[in-house]
Amino acid sequence: MKKQTTWQIIQRLFRIGMKFRSWFILTLIISVILSVISTYRPYLTMQIVDTDIIALGDREQMMKHIYILIALVFGESILNFFLVYFSNFISQNVIRDIRERLYEKLIYFRTAFFDRTPIGQLVTRAVGDVETISTVYTDGFLMVFGDILRIVFVLFMMFQVDVNLSYISLAILPLMVLITRFFQKRLRKAFSDERTWTSNQNSFVQERLSGMTLVQVFNRQEAEFKKFDEINITLKAALLRTVFIFSLFFPVVELISSLFIGFILFYGGYVTITAGKVIAFIQFISMLIRPLRQIADRFNNIQRGIVGAERVLGIMDEDDALPNDGKVTKDHFDGRIEFQNVHFSYDDKQEVLKGISFKVSPGETVAIVGATGAGKSTIISLITRLYDINSGKILLDDVDLKEYELYNLRSHVGVVLQDVFLFHGSIFENLTFGDGTITMEQIRKVAEEVGVHDFIESLPGGYEYVVSERGSSISLGQRQLLSFVRAYLSDPKILILDEATSSIDHESEKLIQRATEKITKNRTSIIIAHRLSTIEKADKIIVMDGGRIVEEGKHMDLLRQNGYYATLYKSQLKHEVEESEKSEDEQ
Repeated sequence: MKKQTTWQIIQRLFRIGMKFRSWFILTLIISVILSVISTYRPYLTMQIVDTDIIALGDREQMMKHIYILIALVFGESILNFFLVYFSNFISQNVIRDIRERLYEKLIYFRTAFFDRTPIGQLVTRAVGDVETISTVYTDGFLMVFGDILRIVFVLFMMFQVDVNLSYISLAILPLMVLITRFFQKRLRKAFSDERTWTSNQNSFVQERLSGMTLVQVFNRQEAEFKKFDEINITLKAALLRTVFIFSLFFPVVELISSLFIGFILFYGGYVTITAGKVIAFIQFISMLIRPLRQIADRFNNIQRGIVGAERVLGIMDEDDALPNDGKVTKDHFDGRIEFQNVHFSYDDKQEVLKGISFKVSPGETVAIVGATGAGKSTIISLITRLYDINSGKILLDDVDLKEYELYNLRSHVGVVLQDVFLFHGSIFENLTFGDGTITMEQIRKVAEEVGVHDFIESLPGGYEYVVSERGSSISLGQRQLLSFVRAYLSDPKILILDEATSSIDHESEKLIQRATEKITKNRTSIIIAHRLSTIEKADKIIVMDGGRIVEEGKHMDLLRQNGYYATLYKSQLKHEVEESEKSEDEQ
């Protein structure tokens, strides 16, 4: 993606904010009124001093001016409250809008995007970086506009009071611009480094927490802590660079302010000028420096927001959604699947599927077997169009998959994966996936058919039992059975089981076998098999090796061929017998 300039990013953020233009206009009106009120106070103070109201003891005039000053201060305080509140109100609404647009973009990205992008980085973009954008609105457009208005009104009032002193005071403007520009360039680099290392740290922590079991099993705690410590030290250094620049900037601004006030006093001592004008100009200088300093401070905060915005908008500009140009939609599928000379690679370098062709008839149960890396699971990803093929064709009911409307296609395909993912939430929520059309009665009926109802009812709260993240509070076999219920509830015409009986105990395997027979009945089913003994009844077995189909047929026919499948079957059977004998000896 082409790198955007700061001005381009600000323009885009401004256009997003214009969704709330009525609030913008109201806040701008408040800024104008506030600028007029605040700049009038020094002029009023000058009048009190120079008209000898104090010296003459004119109590009536004194009280009149005091009441006006109190009213101005009180009105300024109220307007400041509304200015800050409305700015943050606009900011939070815009941030909510950006969060929604970003998340909506993410959930439609290709699976390949998540394969190459660390999840921790995406979490940083969706949470941390989005939050920093709020400073562009709270300290950005509206506040900077208000500060500029104050500067304009202050300069106008200064020229009304004394032209010569005003020209002298104008010298502070270019000086402040140069200083602000100097620090701004250094801050952008510092903020960019800070956000990069924050993202790296979040990514590192997310991955290690997800794989904590692996870290502990291999005694990697100390090594992983050292890696984290290195990242943390680098992040601290990046943060301290921003703190150093901030710490240097403000004393420099205060020094310039004090020097100019001193020069005003020095000038007033050599030139005939009233005390009221000197007092007014001291206030004017402070009022001129304050918005200049605030603008500089706001630009620093805006700079942080722009760095965050650049990263967030970068993802929003990604055109990585899977094409959904298909127009064909169906209420019913026969379930006829055909692969025609399909080639596929994940990285455009090494082919995973090397020209495979096979057919699955409606209602047929087909098992796909082979060694790890043969390309079995890839077939699932292609049927569900998580990835698109490089060449060849995949037909469903004699129509190319790409011709189908994507979400209509997936609504007719049920998938049970080897690694069952359960979200943190109730079993009911995990089974329905938030589909409000599925009733508890339907769930109970399906759970009874699959053979998991008694297990669910034995849990505290039954179907309202809250499982932990990824479902770690229940066994793998139980998670597999729940995934069967989830797939069955969607009533798919095409069912895909990916290694559904691997890595589970014998008792759970029996339950899953019964569930498999139940849910594969009267629907086209593709089973990616790990245990060959579980697919002996399949209508057809496809044997893969190295991304190619090497054998195809029924179980007994393949055994009689005494080829790759027979060797694989005998080897696995021998291993199971040895494991069984070993278990009996231990008992």
